[in-house]
Amino acid sequence: MTARLSLSRRVMAALALPILALGALTACGAEEETGTPASDTTRTLKVGYISGTSLGPAFVADALGCYRDEGLTIEFEPIKNPADAIAFLATDKLDAYVGSPSAGMFNQVAKGAELKMVASLGSVNTPEGEAAPSGLFGAKSIKSVEELKGKRVALLGSVGSATSYLLGKSLEAGGLSFGDVELVTLGSSDMVPALKNGGVEAALLFAPETQKAIDQDVAHALVDSKKAYGSSTTAGIIFGTKLLKTERATGVSFLKANACAAKRFEGDWRKDAEIVKMLADFMKVPENTISGGGLYAFDSSLAINEGTLTEMQEMFVKVEGILTYTDLLPADKLVDDTLRAEAVGAA
Repeated sequence: MTARLSLSRRVMAALALPILALGALTACGAEEETGTPASDTTRTLKVGYISGTSLGPAFVADALGCYRDEGLTIEFEPIKNPADAIAFLATDKLDAYVGSPSAGMFNQVAKGAELKMVASLGSVNTPEGEAAPSGLFGAKSIKSVEELKGKRVALLGSVGSATSYLLGKSLEAGGLSFGDVELVTLGSSDMVPALKNGGVEAALLFAPETQKAIDQDVAHALVDSKKAYGSSTTAGIIFGTKLLKTERATGVSFLKANACAAKRFEGDWRKDAEIVKMLADFMKVPENTISGGGLYAFDSSLAINEGTLTEMQEMFVKVEGILTYTDLLPADKLVDDTLRAEAVGAA
């Protein structure tokens, strides 16, 4: 009986082999017809970010399904000091940085690091009559930029950051430079409280902090940022070696997802309740802070303003100890526009 049972099992197993093979072939055929992958090929990216409305598309692309559609899972890592993000990118601890270029990035590139800006996001190039969403705000006692001489001014990071570049442009409007004020490094969310309690007399604010300052009646804009900044655009996306070289296709997919989300930000996106909620949830602020805040302009082509990077270097090279080199780096050392072009087409 035992021998018979064992033989029976062997026969059944032998018969099962062609059946299993047929099933496998059928499954493969189904995959060819439907295009559905047999395994999960989702790529997880570690993305550092500075919280700010000007970077909005990168933050809501997840909720909109844009990352999922590109086969990506994003692990966002909040960054307090922009210099940290550049260091993490240079050592492959981050795959991408959603923030801004800085002197730290320039110095790393000058030393041979493979770091490049690959896309731009929000700018202050808003329609006529629309106030700029970011800029130098002074306490109620301060009436002009000139009055800031010798006063405390808050900024995110230090001289060499994109924030300091915008601050420098704003100070220039009043005939001042970095050396004429006392710079205080603060996190974005700490600036309005500092203005309120007298910890600083002015601060370079970004939406939604600008709206908080106005709503709480603690500060007001000291310059017309649209005139001070011109067409400068510092908010954007920076890649390290992986996405620039070894995993280029993944980098293109990340930019496609951001372009997908940026389409929802064209025009007055503050009237899009779904986008407002998604952005407010990500940034952990009330929805009316977003919907009632400043309007950043977005272009789904993600086109980069290379001139901004040259202007930043020109400003920082004048301040001792900020740049480790004297001859300005050409744009092609700091920008790679080929991934963006592949993702969304030429600008």
